[in-house]
Amino acid sequence: MLLVLGGVFGLYCLVRIPAESMVSPDFRSSSFLWSALMRSVGDGRFWLGVVLGGVFAWQNREWRSWRGFFPGGRLHYVVWTIIIILVWTTALYPYNYFFGRAHVMDRLVILLLGVATLRRPSIFPLLLLAVLTSFLQWQGTGLADAESTNRKMILDMAFMLAAAGLARPWLLRWLPARLPMLTVVFIGANLIHYWLPGLAKLKIGQNWADWALHDDLYHLTISTFLYGWNLLWDQAGVIRLHGALQALAVPLKIFVIFIEVALLTAFWNRRWFVFLAAGRALLHMGIYFFSGDTFWNWILAQLAIVAAFWHKEPEDEVTPARSGGLALFTMPVMLCSMIYMLLTAHSHKASKLAWFDSQITERYALHAVMEDGRRLYITPTFFEPYDFPMIQTQFHHLHLREDGTGGEKILTRTFGAIHDWKAAHQMRGIKTVDEARFMIQKLGTVTAKPVRDAKHNPQFDEFLRTWMKNYQEQHGVLADGLHFLSPPLHAYVYSTHPPEKTYRGESGVIMIEVEFERILFDGKAFHDIDRRVIREIPMQKK
Repeated sequence: MLLVLGGVFGLYCLVRIPAESMVSPDFRSSSFLWSALMRSVGDGRFWLGVVLGGVFAWQNREWRSWRGFFPGGRLHYVVWTIIIILVWTTALYPYNYFFGRAHVMDRLVILLLGVATLRRPSIFPLLLLAVLTSFLQWQGTGLADAESTNRKMILDMAFMLAAAGLARPWLLRWLPARLPMLTVVFIGANLIHYWLPGLAKLKIGQNWADWALHDDLYHLTISTFLYGWNLLWDQAGVIRLHGALQALAVPLKIFVIFIEVALLTAFWNRRWFVFLAAGRALLHMGIYFFSGDTFWNWILAQLAIVAAFWHKEPEDEVTPARSGGLALFTMPVMLCSMIYMLLTAHSHKASKLAWFDSQITERYALHAVMEDGRRLYITPTFFEPYDFPMIQTQFHHLHLREDGTGGEKILTRTFGAIHDWKAAHQMRGIKTVDEARFMIQKLGTVTAKPVRDAKHNPQFDEFLRTWMKNYQEQHGVLADGLHFLSPPLHAYVYSTHPPEKTYRGESGVIMIEVEFERILFDGKAFHDIDRRVIREIPMQKK
């Protein structure tokens, strides 16, 4: 069983070689799929992907459905969900004003491949190639690739699906009793993206209980409220909620760690498996309620897993004759899945989502200066599909001059996160602006490579200039239609300014100002530590 798991994992690593080294297409051309093909013909890794895709298609050419592709449960529900998410996010994303192209034909190709793949597994390699090409839009813009965190788990499951499809015919021929291992690796690609964050929460602190006992988790609600994430709360309501959450903080954190770390034992039995999957969905729903972070694609994946195993199938907990005596939820399978996840988890590149939440929030807010003198706040969602990097605002390089000087000491990352437990402990209990400023200067750091990071500034300027120019020229019915059809956002950010001081896409923008905001919450009220314009970007190059 372990040898089979290792063999499929080896195929997974092989599948990722061409997937992670794709030649970036020309997104300013009429077809990014065609340009990617023309640019890749001389790359050996591309042809490795072609060979692997061809083998997958040939081996699975007789399959007319995903039903029964994996043993145990109704795993075709999960496969269908992964395909729908991949297609939805790569064919129906909002109009991309940075590149100034609708790419209608590419979108239609991905949609048609998606529909065909729902019925015929042999089409999957073509769909995977197309969606991976579309995903490259989020790289090379000068913005941080924050979308990778949002998409990692779905892509990881897609890579493992390709590996399982390559391994399946050989297992059927030589080791049919070990087919449940395909289910272990496919679902394992989901579980690992939760288990590693759970492990990180145990390791981040002074000891394994530090995060559970001392992280001020309720500060996340405050930080996301200041960003405009959550329409459910007004300022007075969110402060009351903050006070109520303090009593529940430790139980909530223990629940989070339990749901994530217990996944090592997920294959103990079917009911336990479904319980943990439902717990993961509940975890995300709680995050959405208290902060506004949707994680919609992760929720859909967990609900699909719940649906797949809600009803018992013959291959779940009993010993089907055609399996040679191996059912999915048995002690040997659980032990092998534990060993597999322990040995391979770090190779899946899952995000280690662990930090200490602080009472300080830092962000970079954009304001449009109009010809008539108005100064309008621009919500990050105006830049969809780049809304997530604009929400996270990892723009500390904007403090730097061209020669790399003038950096700002930064203590927290997005939403008040501190990754150094020593600094986090020293910040606990700080409630005055003077104390906060002193601690930021004492504990904060300047970027490690200022000269390199300063080179992002002209890229950032050009992104905004290009976006605003193309928006005025190309916004219309097609863009509105794509916005309507597009998948949910990672977070719905609402303006923190009155409607008359919020930018709605009007023409006449002469400059964009980047305002650095640093805010302290003392438990009862908000206090500005720092608020100043750090960069002015004329919409016309001088």
